[in-house]
Amino acid sequence: MSEPAPEASPQRREWRLAGIIYFCVLALGILYATFMILWPFLTAIIVGAILVTLTFNVYKRLRDRMGGRAGRAAIVMLIGITFVIIIPAVVLVLLLVQQANGLIQHFQSGEAQQFVQRIDIANRLAFVHRWVPSFDPASLSPQRMILPVLRQAPGWVATHGAGFVGGLAGMVVTFFLILLSAYFFYVEGEAILTELALLSPLPARYDQEFAAKFKDVIDATFRGQVMTSLAQGIATAVGLAIAGVPGSIFWGAVATILSLLPMLGAAVVWVPATIYLYIAYSMGDRGLFGAVFLTLWGILVISTIDNIVRPWAMKGKAQLPAIPLLFAVLGGMQAFGFIGLVIGPLVFSLLSSIVDIYKRSFRIPQSKSDVA
Repeated sequence: MSEPAPEASPQRREWRLAGIIYFCVLALGILYATFMILWPFLTAIIVGAILVTLTFNVYKRLRDRMGGRAGRAAIVMLIGITFVIIIPAVVLVLLLVQQANGLIQHFQSGEAQQFVQRIDIANRLAFVHRWVPSFDPASLSPQRMILPVLRQAPGWVATHGAGFVGGLAGMVVTFFLILLSAYFFYVEGEAILTELALLSPLPARYDQEFAAKFKDVIDATFRGQVMTSLAQGIATAVGLAIAGVPGSIFWGAVATILSLLPMLGAAVVWVPATIYLYIAYSMGDRGLFGAVFLTLWGILVISTIDNIVRPWAMKGKAQLPAIPLLFAVLGGMQAFGFIGLVIGPLVFSLLSSIVDIYKRSFRIPQSKSDVA
């Protein structure tokens, strides 16, 4: 008489194949629904996580001094972040609005339009027509290219003014959501990391490698990119102000934003400003000092800040090469908006980590040295 088959274990009886498939489908559906719910707030959540990552060491020291009261320490951190970010941002916005209004009035003034009309590019480029008969120097006339833009500037401002005000209101709401996200990550961040490590099927050393890569990319992006861009924007604004270029603070802010994009930088601002000063000098409207000063300032100060501030700010942090970084930043910003400035390099860096892990763990050895 044959022996009865051994009874299946409780876990095997509970998780049959159909049950496993059903659970996977159910889990994926719930995860997708959760993602769709959080999608409108994803930027605020990511920015909150970035702020916490950059300041978590300060938070830990503050929490220890407050006797381990995580909630109170998080509130103090949020108050400090609010004052550090909001007050300078409000002052900067007011200055930018004032400078923008001044620029519009300057561009609309008869003096500015007369200056543009006096730039006789057609006669200066007439010699090109002799060599290239199809080239029309009048097509580059400032009267055709610049004056229409100057005349339409007030209408554009009036049309988009309401949208700008609405955007400011949306920014206030977003900042409040960022503070809520940061509070949650301050208080629960360590527990979240522990839970993710328990859920991850990867070996512990690879979980630690991904966490370290995440922090390194955020540090590299903030310290290397943002601090360098701020330094170049401030230097550009100072140089333009000394040289006497109208709207120096406004153009300094433009230089800061352009400096965030690899391979562009503040030269997009100070080089045209220098050309403008030389043209004004050739017409007798300005002295030579401003043009010469801005040329030297741009070459010796603005262009070298990147080589001074970035290595100091990075402090040994790894960074992507220039061309992959350019694609990562531009593609990230196109896909995720301004927060793509961080998400793009982060995705590329994590991709590099995945390739390294695969080579170390799964690649077929090609030589005896690899086997050893």
